[in-house]
Amino acid sequence: MTREIIRAESSSIKLGVIDSQIASVRTQTEQQTAVRVIEHGNIGVASACGRADVESLTRLARESLVFAIGFDAEPEQDRSLSVSHMGDHHDVASLVEVAEQVLASLHDEFPGFVFSHGVEQDRLAWHIESSAGLDLHYERINTQVAFIAKEKGSGNIIDTFVGVAGPELNVDGILGEFRAHLAAYSNTVPAKTGRQRVIFPGLEGMAGSGLFQLFRTDLLARTYASGTSLFHGMVGDGLGHFNPALHLFESRDPDLARVCPFDMEGVVRSPINLDIIRDGQLRSIAANKRDASRYGVPATGTAVGDVAQLPVSGFGCLGATPTAPRLADLIDERGALLVWFVAGGDSTRTGDMALPAQVMLSVDGDGCPIGRVPGATLTGNIFDVFGGDFVGVTEEKVDPFGDERFLVTHMDVQV
Repeated sequence: MTREIIRAESSSIKLGVIDSQIASVRTQTEQQTAVRVIEHGNIGVASACGRADVESLTRLARESLVFAIGFDAEPEQDRSLSVSHMGDHHDVASLVEVAEQVLASLHDEFPGFVFSHGVEQDRLAWHIESSAGLDLHYERINTQVAFIAKEKGSGNIIDTFVGVAGPELNVDGILGEFRAHLAAYSNTVPAKTGRQRVIFPGLEGMAGSGLFQLFRTDLLARTYASGTSLFHGMVGDGLGHFNPALHLFESRDPDLARVCPFDMEGVVRSPINLDIIRDGQLRSIAANKRDASRYGVPATGTAVGDVAQLPVSGFGCLGATPTAPRLADLIDERGALLVWFVAGGDSTRTGDMALPAQVMLSVDGDGCPIGRVPGATLTGNIFDVFGGDFVGVTEEKVDPFGDERFLVTHMDVQV
């Protein structure tokens, strides 16, 4: 029998903002513990919140083996690793001070807006240990300042938003980012339709996440092995289905980004980042140990999920290798559209995508936002958007605090 103990601890300070003022302060601490028991080709799990008795959870996990949930793979063993991504550790008073300084400046400089939502600092720690010799630790602190901006007199719930997140924030840097966006948003410029160069600020945010949704859903082990994937038969076929300059990967290298280096089954890959697309070719699907055994595909160390559930296959944080130093290097004198906020989106089984962009900014040839254009729907096929229409990814970060980079491609704009 192999026993795995998974612990997650989190603590947070959350400042609620209403009408451009701090309206609430809340602190919260959570603990979760789970025990997974692997025996005779099956796996059982039991979990609890708060302080937990590991022996009691072990007994419950062994009892759950009666459900015969198969696990034919060999559990991870004999590995120790500890990674810490810590930053500024604010107490309530210092976080309130930061929020009040930012809100006071925004109130004075942009009196036509009302700000809401909030400021939050989170500390998260993961620990996986096992009777087979696993001892893995990860912790990080992250601070986020994110405000919904609503124009006074507007009937909309949200007109736009401003936000930054990272280990270490400072008031001047926060205000610099917010000023640039709000100044551009306040200047309306004419809309253009048709095929245009578009900029996505990051792969994981409110704009970029929809662009990669098909990769997350159709490169799962179950979907791919069943033959229902859009990309069925393409992984490892040696053909260039995408732009040769595109290198997309699941990021787990803690020296390059603030990411956990192990997955929820305790796998630490070598090489640690997983190529999804390289040189235009599809290289990998998301398959944890259990799914790899069930569907006869290679395990790729991509187990995700909460403490209380059995891990499932899925990609975590996505990264892309830069192709140019600055955003200005990927656009010309005609500029481009910065896609700031996408609400939802849909795709077809042939790879056609439609992204309703509620907030877009016009960007000049130097990469600076100069005005707001009306909301529009962005359309394109995934094999074009990441194929012939793909322009590149910047070394330049979206803001000075995070890891996200700009991705530039072409899509059709329909107002």
